[in-house]
Amino acid sequence: MNTKKIVEFALGQLDNLGFQLQKHGISSNVNRHNLIAIAMTQQDRVKAEISRVELKVDIQKARVERIRQQADELVENVIERAPAPIAEQLTRVKALVA
Repeated sequence: MNTKKIVEFALGQLDNLGFQLQKHGISSNVNRHNLIAIAMTQQDRVKAEISRVELKVDIQKARVERIRQQADELVENVIERAPAPIAEQLTRVKALVA
């Protein structure tokens, strides 16, 4: 069974449910049009939430990169000010970590 047949079957059953509910006087708001409207509204909400999360991730990435650059600058300053034998060892350690 392909997707189109499954969707058509599900929508047909939804229409049937709406008809049966309306027949018993329960509700006339259950139909494929309302379902599609709800789905589209939820789709927009999900897209907005995804955009919000992506923005937060991008902000955190920029923040981490800035902190990493500051740490690199700090390490470079320490290495520059250290005596030559210690600076050599620090440079080796930095190469291993980086």
